[in-house]
Amino acid sequence: MPVPQQLGRGDRMGRGPYEKSGIIEDTGLPPGKAVHERFDIFFPVDEVEENGKWVTKPTASELDLEVKLWYLPFGTMNADPFLWHEFTKKVSISTTGK
Repeated sequence: MPVPQQLGRGDRMGRGPYEKSGIIEDTGLPPGKAVHERFDIFFPVDEVEENGKWVTKPTASELDLEVKLWYLPFGTMNADPFLWHEFTKKVSISTTGK
């Protein structure tokens, strides 16, 4: 189903009709076709001082990712949901800068 952009949602009024009729994004899944989605998952970072400068460094070099795809009728967990697909993976990064 198409989702209108920023000021087209809900009862929030924009400054004019040009903000209500913008580009829309179709979030529907095409039947029978494989769909690849991209998600940005950020490692936790902390600001530390090195040689008098503040730099951002990751606080962990490994993350355990767990992804669950649920079917939610009418968008609530009380309306007979079921787990459709589950995926787990360990992701690591190099903290040496190479």
